[in-house]
Amino acid sequence: MTENEFKDILISVAKRYGWLVHHDLPAQSSRGHWATHVQGDTGFPDLVLLHPSSGKLYIAELKSDKGKLTPGQKRWLMAFENAGIYNTVLKPNDMEYALYLLTNHHI
Repeated sequence: MTENEFKDILISVAKRYGWLVHHDLPAQSSRGHWATHVQGDTGFPDLVLLHPSSGKLYIAELKSDKGKLTPGQKRWLMAFENAGIYNTVLKPNDMEYALYLLTNHHI
């Protein structure tokens, strides 16, 4: 399963269970190049999930099963951790755990 397929499944399940979801999408430039334009620090996590009724906030960086974090991604995740905000790196092999997080937001 690709990272993109994994992301689509997680977003679908999150929406079904009432989560507010944020994910930045890349855009194609007039020259045909794909990029996610950033003003500020690179490496921001793939998903920000907030459940409005429980107040749960999850920050998730998604990777393929063999994917590695970039230094910028590590920096963002460490900063969220230092701020006391739950964050995780999820891979397709973590599907069961990811679904548990999304379907048990009241815990």
